[in-house]
Parts: sequence; C-alpha cells; structure tokens
Amino acid sequence: MTHLIGIDLGTQSIRALLADTHGRTVACVGRPTPTIVLGPGRAEYDAEALWRTVLDNLRELAGKIPAGGEVLGIACASMGEAFVLADAAGQPVARAITWFDRRTEAVSAALERDLGQLRAFRIAGIPIDPTLSLPKLLWHRQTDPAGFARARIMLNLANWIAFRLCGEAATDPSLATRTLCLDMAARDWSDEILGVANIDRALLPPIRPSGSNIGRVRAEVLAETGLRGRPVVGVGGHDHVVGGFAAGAARPGVLLDSMGTAEALFQTVTRPVLTETNRHLGFWQGAIGLHRPFAYVGAGINSSGGTIEWFRALLGDAAQPVPARDALIAEAAAVPPGGRGTAFLPHLAYGTPPHSDLASRGAFLGLTTGTSRGAMLRAVLEGLALEARLSMSVMAEQPGAGRPDDIRLIGGGTRNPLFLRIKAAAYGRALTVIDEPEATALGAALLGGIAAGVWPDMDAAQGGIDQARHVVEPDPEWIALYDELFETVYRRFYETTAPLHHALSRFDAAHPG
Repeated sequence: MTHLIGIDLGTQSIRALLADTHGRTVACVGRPTPTIVLGPGRAEYDAEALWRTVLDNLRELAGKIPAGGEVLGIACASMGEAFVLADAAGQPVARAITWFDRRTEAVSAALERDLGQLRAFRIAGIPIDPTLSLPKLLWHRQTDPAGFARARIMLNLANWIAFRLCGEAATDPSLATRTLCLDMAARDWSDEILGVANIDRALLPPIRPSGSNIGRVRAEVLAETGLRGRPVVGVGGHDHVVGGFAAGAARPGVLLDSMGTAEALFQTVTRPVLTETNRHLGFWQGAIGLHRPFAYVGAGINSSGGTIEWFRALLGDAAQPVPARDALIAEAAAVPPGGRGTAFLPHLAYGTPPHSDLASRGAFLGLTTGTSRGAMLRAVLEGLALEARLSMSVMAEQPGAGRPDDIRLIGGGTRNPLFLRIKAAAYGRALTVIDEPEATALGAALLGGIAAGVWPDMDAAQGGIDQARHVVEPDPEWIALYDELFETVYRRFYETTAPLHHALSRFDAAHPG
C-alpha cells in the first residue's frame, strides 16, 4: 500500500504519475503546460502558474490513492534549460522564458565573443547555444536589471517544483549540464565561466546526484493536496535522462530515443567523448549522477512530434477542422516508402547535429500537383527518422561512443505505429519500445523511491520493477528502400538547401516587417 509519485514538466503538458513500488502505474493525470505565447519564437512561463498546475495534478492524484495507501517518495523531471529566478523569500522575480525562446540569440552571440566557443567547450563540454540557461540568465539581467538584482537563486523547473514541495534547493548533473555553467570534468560550477559572465556562484543551487534525499513535502502542501504520508522529495533531472532511467538506459552501450515534442537521442557512455576536433558537429554531451557517475552524448531534433502536429494543424482552419491524427496516419501508411518521390528536411527549429545550423529551415522536396497530404505526412515521418539515423551514425563514429548494442524508445511518439516501423527500417535495427506511456514520470517516481530508501540505487530499482515492452522488427524491403533514399537524397539534403536557407534568413532579418 505504499506508493511513489513522479512529476514530468514538459513543453506541452505537466504530468503526475502514481506508481506502486513494483513500478506499476496506478494512476496518471495531466494538464496543459500553462504557456504565455508572445509571438513567433517568444513564449514564457509564469512560475506560480506552473506550481498551481502541479498542485492541481497532485490533488487529483491524491484522490486516486487506494484506501490505506500512502506516498513514500516524490521527484520531478523537466525540460533542460528553462528556469525560475527567485528572491530571498523564494518568490519568482520574473517569468521564465521557454527553452525554445529565440530572444536569447543576440545575448548568446555576445557570450560567444566574450567567452569563446573553444574555451566554453573545454570547460563545459558543450558549445554555446541560445537555448542554454546561461544566455537566458544574461538576457534577464540585460532586459530586467531591477528584477535580476533581487534574484537570489536560479532553479531549473524541476528544481523549482522540488523547492516548492520541500523548501530545499538542489539540482543534479544532468540539469546542471544544460546551464553551460558546469565544469564537466570537476562536476561542479565553473568559476571561470561564471567569472566571464559576471554571475555570482551563490545564484546557483548545490549539485547532488539524482535520487538524493533533499527533504520532506511540507505540511501545508500535504494539507492542500490531500496526499497521505510524509513523502521524501528526491533530486530529479533532465526529462530525457530521467526517462532513460525508467527505460533501463543507465548503462553504457544503450541509445535512448526519446520521442516527444522534441526528440532526443541519448547514448550512455562511461565518460564524455566529444573533443575539440569534433565539437563543431553540435552534439550534446552531459554528466549524469546516480550512485555512480557516467555521461551521455546526444543530439536533439528540436521539433519532432511538434513537426507532426505542425503539419496536421496546417490542414485545418475555421471552416474545416484539423483531421484526426489516426486517420491522417492511415493515409500516410497507404503511401509506399519514399512518399512517391517526396522528401522532407525536418529543420523547423534549427539544424540538427551533425549540421548544427541556426539558419537552417525545413523544406519539402519533390512536390507535384499529384502529391497527397498522406504522402507529405509520410515524408515528414521519414525525414524525422532519417535525420535521427544521420545523427546516430555520426555520433557512433566519435571515439569512446561506438555503435549502440541496444536502442530503446520512449515518449508520446511511440504511440504512432507507422512512425515506429519507419524508424526501425531507417535504423536497420530492432527497436525496444517501453510500453509505459509516461516513462519520464515513472523515472522520476523511481528517483523518489531511491530518495525514500525503497531501493539503494537505480540498478536495484530497475531490477525490481515490472515493465511492459515490445520489440519492433524492421521490414527487410523497407531497409533497402530507406538505405537508398538516405544515400542518394538525404545525405545531401542539408548541404544542398543550406545556401538558400541562409539567404532567406538574411532576407528575413533585413525585412522584419
């Protein structure tokens, strides 16, 4: 009758999952992530609205706890870069800008001039990027100096919710990596980077392993939500990494394909593998901390499930509703591989490693008057799969990475069977799909269980849970077709369109009206 709760703060929704101590889902609730959209590439979060949404989820979840049951532990996972600035009283001093907000591009370029890409990479192990937390922090200082002056701590969204739950502040290595402030080798905040940026180290929370006990849920939160027991709050982590914990990807040799609004390819490695010679490729790497330290190398398609929804939304308007998702997928499934000569470059939100290009854009190729919407959606799915294949193949070539021996899939994209079949054939590999639809929330629940002492470490947690999964085998005929499409078209897609996209980017900048 004991339970665990995992919270997943995602771009589209905030989920809360109640699991038993065998890792079986008892209940899951969710609400849309309250987002304030200000315009193209501009969006913010109200920190209190995020907290109220979490409270609403916990209140609903409390009503689903079986009679006599109680909650032992709770932890949070979230997107990796957005954060809340709080004052000495723990109150937010400004809205949090979303991870995908493009207003930080100019600040990021200035940081690159001051710090230098090579210097930043040698310390943090990742290239300077507008989505990272440090450019966002500098943007706050530049645009709201009065609010910034009142700030006393910067908390990533998962850390913000944990802080509101128990009153204690901490982060983990996976979220610390995405700030650009972490010294990757020392696994501590970099005084050198903070010095160049003129940021006080006291603004950053202590770094502790995921699953560390940081306190108990405050009595007033228990009273407001109706949760029973006195749950321990554990340190959480980056959503994709935490989803990997639930999927069993916390060992070298496993590649996790986390298919959400954005898609992340994480390959677990013993230690960071990117060097100065390959940093220009734009791959991520990061630290992971559990009972043992290890690392990951990865790439992200910033709009994956988001691209599919973007295309679907284009097909509807006030006079005609957006077509049902399943019906549209069925239309795409009726089209043969290759979309009858249609291809798609999925760069709606920047280029993807190994083509890390902020000016790259999406593109359809091969459209004719006979191209159907089913063929176009098929091209979108194939473009996303082949983009992931390209990233994965180049990532495997990096010293210390190698070809993964196991590919595991989690996330909302796994509920699209056509997408899974295309992916298996594009990868040319069998794929293990974790059937838990809320893997990230489950991973957070496991961290809450470790913090509460249910298991001594993540290895024991993964060995002690019941988990449904299935394998998607690739179609041999599709493998041959996608190999041909990849070699003859897709490998050259970015290089061919890049000059035109750069010209369009310059044109757009010169004519913003």
